[in-house]
Amino acid sequence: ALGASSARSFPDNGCIACMSHNTDALYCSKQTAVVRASDDFYPRDPVSHTIHIASVAYNSVFLGEIMLPDWDMFHSLHPVAEYHASARAISGGPLYVSDAPGEHDFDLLRKLVLPDGSVLRARLPGRPTKDCLFTDPARDGVSLLKIWNMNKLGGVLGVYNCQGAAWSATERKNAFHHSTDSGAAVITGYVRGCDVHLIADAAADDDWNGDCALYSHYSGQLIVLPHNVALPVSLKVLEHEVYAVAPVKKVLGGGAGCSFAALGLVNMFNAGGAVEGLVYEQGLVRVEVKGCGKFGAYSSAKPTRCMLGNNEVVDFDYDADSGLLIFNIDHLPQEGHWVHLVELVYSLSC
Repeated sequence: ALGASSARSFPDNGCIACMSHNTDALYCSKQTAVVRASDDFYPRDPVSHTIHIASVAYNSVFLGEIMLPDWDMFHSLHPVAEYHASARAISGGPLYVSDAPGEHDFDLLRKLVLPDGSVLRARLPGRPTKDCLFTDPARDGVSLLKIWNMNKLGGVLGVYNCQGAAWSATERKNAFHHSTDSGAAVITGYVRGCDVHLIADAAADDDWNGDCALYSHYSGQLIVLPHNVALPVSLKVLEHEVYAVAPVKKVLGGGAGCSFAALGLVNMFNAGGAVEGLVYEQGLVRVEVKGCGKFGAYSSAKPTRCMLGNNEVVDFDYDADSGLLIFNIDHLPQEGHWVHLVELVYSLSC
């Protein structure tokens, strides 16, 4: 009845099902497509933040099969705002803040929202990686939580230290426990390209060998990992890292050819959400880019030229040691256009 009333009275807005994990609400809904995946965001409760991230990820394993999980609003101006913000960016669900008027961190919001107000939304519900499904990243003292999602031509992988707090059966509330209550314990885990479980779909190539480029949002480091090779990552409680993950493929050219992977707008949490198209031709890579900002890619060789649109030559920086290629797109696509067309030209002898 509530869903029908909402559809009748507010046809341009949906209804978010909050506090609705009972079976009737989930299985009998005919109108509502969005369901809250956890308890609320509690800005003044320090116990709640790690539990919140763990809850939304694990609940989305089930909820994501029948509804669109909503990971709740948060404050952009808050001691753990980035911890929450990056999780929302890779959740695949709604993205909104509950800031008081004038209480905003615009630098953080610009990692979530493009200048035209749109977001780089991931394509699936964010869920734990397979190796996290039967661990307890909130209380076992040894596990990090890894959350993966897909974009059109790559993936995103968030890693979170959620240790330190859990439900207390004796106190009947969430409480800190003793294993990491100092907040200083460092836990080391690892990430792999195949942690993004559908990354092979983004490669769309039967001959792809499994190599992936991983770009770290906070350190700005780029590394290429062969199939199933692991990269260690160490985090304290309430620390996190986000990786753009992209399959590495060959550019058609002379000799052995050049390897390339489009990472996306690396100043955004979900960088790869900006890559809308990718075509490899003889000595040429064409990339369709949504939005604007600092664009990053892996390239095993330095391009001879970078073109934006039909005739605008773009300066770029290239690090030969890591293969990180960076250039800046300083404006949104022209009116009537959905994306920028970027062309990277390579020598045929590369």
